[in-house]
Amino acid sequence: MQKRLFTTIHEGWLKLLFSSFAMEDREWGETLYDYSEILYRHLRFVEDMYVKRNIEYSWERPGIQLSFTTEGEAARFCEEVLERIEAQLSDNGDPLAARMLHDLGYIRGVLQANFGRTTKVSAFDKSMTIDGVEFKQEALAALMLFLFEESYKEYELIVIYSYAQTQVEDKRLHEIFQILIDESKFHLKSFARMMAKMGILAVPRMVTSEIYRFESLKKFLEDGIEEEKGAKEQCRALAEAVDEESFQKFFTFINFQEDYHITLMEEALERIG
Repeated sequence: MQKRLFTTIHEGWLKLLFSSFAMEDREWGETLYDYSEILYRHLRFVEDMYVKRNIEYSWERPGIQLSFTTEGEAARFCEEVLERIEAQLSDNGDPLAARMLHDLGYIRGVLQANFGRTTKVSAFDKSMTIDGVEFKQEALAALMLFLFEESYKEYELIVIYSYAQTQVEDKRLHEIFQILIDESKFHLKSFARMMAKMGILAVPRMVTSEIYRFESLKKFLEDGIEEEKGAKEQCRALAEAVDEESFQKFFTFINFQEDYHITLMEEALERIG
């Protein structure tokens, strides 16, 4: 398998993922989300293979601009990158490549069957409202800043925890990182869907190797705990700034979820000594 394959699958995962958040038809959006999860698993399968074979790879990738106005255009946007992944996979008898090619062929077929969707996408129209709720200027500014910062943070954590799993042999540490990945995926989905409703959906900036290739796992976890404490404070402050009760409850919910992350990272710290 070619070295640039990892980067292209990473791009495909993100294009499917963020397209899923943009869809007006939520059933179709969830289908795209499920396909993005398949691409994420492909990414991790390839990563595991590269680690075992001592092949250098990088989580860095090109910037991604979401550029479609209808659900049909979004299907074309996603299908194009899957075609490029297929072209980079060699069907040379490798069981992993064969399985991935089968997945890609099926998903591409479904996407092609949906090229004709004409439903308009409003995820980039800058409506600045969510489900008809308008925010006061101060609350809107705080909400926008939070969503852009936290969507990047959650994506960054998915990358970091994914890479960290390749660096540990302890089974419980591996489980802890998987739980943290799943939690970050839920938070990213929640924040990105809010951004889509506000018409400001965007793919976060790239995570550089200097960030995810940490030198000390202990220091990474210690810093991570402090960041989670900061995130709790941001959620608390945002819950106070936003007048709408349902949003206050949501950000309070996210605030208390951060306690899971802190507890898990503290356990990980104890295990590494």
